[in-house]
Amino acid sequence: MSKILITDDDSMMLRMASFIVKKAGHEAVTASSGEECLKKLREESPMLTVIDVEMPDMNGIETLEAIRADNGLADAPVCLMTGSLTDDVKSKAEELGAVSCIGKPLEAAVLMEIIAKATK
Repeated sequence: MSKILITDDDSMMLRMASFIVKKAGHEAVTASSGEECLKKLREESPMLTVIDVEMPDMNGIETLEAIRADNGLADAPVCLMTGSLTDDVKSKAEELGAVSCIGKPLEAAVLMEIIAKATK
């Protein structure tokens, strides 16, 4: 069983993603902001971190940039998720080394496939 960190400012999305993670046989850890994500990433050392792009204060792209700039976290596998999956977002995710970029609403099969790849 691996830890998966899910970061989203929407509590309903956190519950839904946590349910999918648990159904896939993993432990779900949640954060509701970019800052909290960075803190939990350091504390929990998850196998995969899923971050919502559209959050107030520190958005998902900024959070991923902070992860990549931190020597202790730089190699962490990250998947971005967004309700507006544009070419710009996909391009930025790829540029920052995200393992994937998925749309919302989340599709359980897609998230489970990304988790399976990241936790091998």
